[in-house]
Order: sequence, then C-alpha cells, then structure tokens
Amino acid sequence: MKYIPLILVVLAAGCASTEKTNIPEKSNASKPITIYTNDKKGIESLMSNKALKSYKTDYAKASKHKAFAQSASGAWNWKSNRTSKEHAMTGALIGCQRNNKKSEDLYPCKVINVDGKWLNE
Repeated sequence: MKYIPLILVVLAAGCASTEKTNIPEKSNASKPITIYTNDKKGIESLMSNKALKSYKTDYAKASKHKAFAQSASGAWNWKSNRTSKEHAMTGALIGCQRNNKKSEDLYPCKVINVDGKWLNE
C-alpha cells in the first residue's frame, strides 16, 4: 500500500509528457550510386601503390604458375609457385575475394595477370 502513491506519480508523469518532437523524416529517395570502373590496361591498371609495389618487387620475380587478381574496389591478391596456372588463378581470386568482402557484390575480383601476361590488354 505504501507504493501506491509512488506508482500514481510515475503514471501521472508518463501521461503528462505528451509533447510531440519534430524529428525530420528520412527521405525515401535514395542517392544515386556511383559505380567505379578501372579501364586502364596492363601495369597501369593496378589501383594502389601497395599493389604496384608488390607486383614489381615480388610477383614479377615469382616462379611460374602465378596469377594476380584485383577488384575495382582496390582489393587484390596474388599467388605463385602453384601446380598449374588454373590453381594459381583460383588461389589469387579466392584471396582477392577475402580482401574484398564488403564490395564483392558490386566490384567483383577478376584475374588480371597470369604468368606475367596481362589479361586486360
């Protein structure tokens, strides 16, 4: 019984606050999405300085059965010293996709170099 006045005060306070606040509604009109592309060819198609450095210092010197994969998002990966060029391509593509989880749907990884030969030329 001693809690009844407290309950009444809480209920009355809840009822008294019926003030409506003006919260701006979110617009249903979505902003247009910019789709990025990479139209460059050969070594110029490498999108980051880190990818370019890795290509020049390590990938270019790596043994045969190697592949380099990249996404227009900038993700990349390469593999070398594989049992076949198909195995190198699959490994590079999987590695690139792991680095590209957030963007893979919009910017899928593609193999761009196999055994030193550019596929995007």
